[in-house]
Amino acid sequence: MPLRSGSIGYARYLVQASGDSYAIPDEDLFAKLREHLLAPDIGEPKEIASGFCTGRHVFDGEFTYDACGFGASLLAAMRVDTAAVPSEIKRAYRTMAEDSRKKAQRDLGREGLPGLSRSDRKEAREEAEDRCRRDLADGKYRRIAMLPFLWDLPSGALLAPSTSDKQFQELKSLFDAALDLRLERRSAGTVALDILSELGTASALEDALPDALVKRPEGPESDADDVHSGGNSGAATEFRKKGRPEVPWAQAGGEPNDFLGNLFLLWLWWHYDEHEGVVEAGDITVALAIEKSLDMECAWGVTGAQALRGDAPTKLIEATKALQSGKWPRKMGLLLAAHGQEFRCTLHGDKFSVAGLVLPKGDQENRLSPRQMLEERIDALLTFDRMLTLLYRAFLRERFGKSWETRAGQLRAWIADRDRRRRSHVDASTEMKPARAAERVATPTA
Repeated sequence: MPLRSGSIGYARYLVQASGDSYAIPDEDLFAKLREHLLAPDIGEPKEIASGFCTGRHVFDGEFTYDACGFGASLLAAMRVDTAAVPSEIKRAYRTMAEDSRKKAQRDLGREGLPGLSRSDRKEAREEAEDRCRRDLADGKYRRIAMLPFLWDLPSGALLAPSTSDKQFQELKSLFDAALDLRLERRSAGTVALDILSELGTASALEDALPDALVKRPEGPESDADDVHSGGNSGAATEFRKKGRPEVPWAQAGGEPNDFLGNLFLLWLWWHYDEHEGVVEAGDITVALAIEKSLDMECAWGVTGAQALRGDAPTKLIEATKALQSGKWPRKMGLLLAAHGQEFRCTLHGDKFSVAGLVLPKGDQENRLSPRQMLEERIDALLTFDRMLTLLYRAFLRERFGKSWETRAGQLRAWIADRDRRRRSHVDASTEMKPARAAERVATPTA
């Protein structure tokens, strides 16, 4: 999804420097970006080639502060050109080359031969390969894509749309070659490591285990354990021995502490139900409502997954039954409000990625220049991301603090008692809740 217009989707990355790093987008940085524009191909192009562009469009390499500098942040993009002849075209070229040789045999009256010789087939293959190379050199079958990113230089946080592994490796290689910087993916587990390191409590992650908030649901030992855990069935067995859910999707991702992102969503859900969605998050008070979507999956790997849609998905009886059968939220539609601004998005807990983020519109939008409108947009995006990070920080402080056992007990009681509480809520209160939550907070607390 684009960062310059429309709704926004992004995953988190961290830019790390081995030596000096950049504090602001300046001419030194812009010069290095210009040195790594995507150069025109000479001869046969590479299968994948990449370079920087400003993000206005794929051909724009005029890096200036006016074009892509916003305070201490850089808004730019990576252009990726992929040159690959489709397999069906390759097969067609080879078949055509073989057919021409068969015709030549017939013209020479050699129809009775058992087929093409090995040397004929080799020549046909080489002819097809040469034709593919010429097509690529002529610019055929080239796909051009642009991956925008917003890089907050002081913190090193880089926000960019979720990418394939190939695109990520290209962006990672580009940062290394152009800027001598290391780029790393950040999911819920690694974001937790960053935050706890700042708090001086990173060692707490070494012994972190998923919380058993309900008893393991009855069912067979899941045959999907090996599939979900990437073959790491030993880890799943070890969790079961300790009476803990194995959270199979976190095991599969290679970052077992990603379960913290799902527990974070559950913690937000509890605040929504028990505290009208008001959360104290550092120096701000955030009001939240859960709306539109709720995707859940069994943390024990037994009862499967489900997706709920509606104005208040957490109020559906299916949501209660899902919690009580061991399912945890994986994606959740959220309305977050603070500083008099409202943001809507879908948060993927374990990946700590955002989709469909709708930024608030300013009252003076029609009177602003395009540059001013983009400045407001970048400021709103960074405000939202800071709000989200502060919420996660508040959760982690509690999760690894002395009061967590008390809170975990409250979560267990909340899950067990949801049937009665759900029945006690009248429909009117359900409809009013998102509005009330958003109205509770207009300004930050001191």
